[in-house]
Amino acid sequence: MRRNHVLGLVTVAGLAAAAAAHGNGLDIQFSSSGSDGGLWTSNYSANPGATVYVRVRMSIEHSFYGISGARYNIISNNAGGWDVGGNDTVDLTPAKGSATDGRYAGFDFGGQTQQVFEAASSLRIDAKGDTGNNPNAGISTSQNTPGALGTNFNTNVDHVPVYKFAIKLSNNPEIGRQIIIKILGSEITSFKGYETASSTAGVQIAGPEGDTGTITVVPAPGMLGAAGLASVAALRRRRR
Repeated sequence: MRRNHVLGLVTVAGLAAAAAAHGNGLDIQFSSSGSDGGLWTSNYSANPGATVYVRVRMSIEHSFYGISGARYNIISNNAGGWDVGGNDTVDLTPAKGSATDGRYAGFDFGGQTQQVFEAASSLRIDAKGDTGNNPNAGISTSQNTPGALGTNFNTNVDHVPVYKFAIKLSNNPEIGRQIIIKILGSEITSFKGYETASSTAGVQIAGPEGDTGTITVVPAPGMLGAAGLASVAALRRRRR
């Protein structure tokens, strides 16, 4: 079940983060805090100018020893969404402090950096230099082999955070504006797991699922108050 959360307006106590319904796949979550121990949800409501943290988690079948990695793009292309009425921005530093690499430490095997490609109603986080949007480029969130990492190898296979970034919303006050963030299953061009502790290469897993999450702009408390005062003033003028 998906849950919505209102950033800066509602305090939710005792609400667990929504679990994504994936076997093999990637899921998208949002939070008001970059902390992985905080509340993360599948859809988010945020005020104009707010910062929303976004993370990607990977899940594979429990029969595997651990995650090898995946390759994919993160996109948003719904009409009236990204950069409409203002300048929305992306920050790749929340995962490990790198301005050019949003991969979590441990899932950043291989030298890769990412780039943000954007225009009105269009966002794509991809491998640096992929101006042609080649599906075989993409973000590569990969883990080295169990033998190479030894006790540092992450054997978790269920909802493992692999990528994180932050979106700073513009101050565009258009209420109801939505930014739909997507990972398309058809564009996950590599999705692998290590079968055993002695595996020297990942095995391709068929049919991984992508995911979709939505950020919806809602009015800040001050905007609601101002709107209420304006309505009262207009009503008084009509009564005179």
